[in-house]
Amino acid sequence: MAFLKIELKQIQSNQLVILNHLESLQLQLEDQPWTSNKHFPVSQLNDCPLPIDNNTDLQTFEEKIAGDNEFRTCLVKELTYIGGKRFKAMVRRIMYKLCTDELLQHYSYNGKKGKTPFCSLSICSVIFDAVKKQGKFKHVCQDEIEEIIKYILVQAPFTIKRHIKKKITK
Repeated sequence: MAFLKIELKQIQSNQLVILNHLESLQLQLEDQPWTSNKHFPVSQLNDCPLPIDNNTDLQTFEEKIAGDNEFRTCLVKELTYIGGKRFKAMVRRIMYKLCTDELLQHYSYNGKKGKTPFCSLSICSVIFDAVKKQGKFKHVCQDEIEEIIKYILVQAPFTIKRHIKKKITK
């Protein structure tokens, strides 16, 4: 009897894995219509120096996102593939793929304490869209994503200090 319970749990676990894969495939199929009309080369994403580490590159990237809707769509789609077990991990991975701590330390979400507001950047809405496009995170509310972004922005200077400290102790 105990053996059957273990086997049943294993079957349920396998079904969850299969369901996650199906949701991922469904997301890819839903994305197909808006990418099949015009083929957007991924190489244009490779032309962008990521992660962004200065305001000049960020401004250029912002202009590209705001001015080129195809580029924005392709960027969102590419960031959606980052994934993660939890949405918090996905947001963190997207943030660090896009920007370095050296850049993020000059931003706060709403622009408090003399810092530049991150929420007004196009890159912020790209992050929200990428997380929402991921099938298993489509029901995560915006406030939860916002809280993770705020936390990452607050922690950026401390992360830099930690990295410097590690380099010194080596």
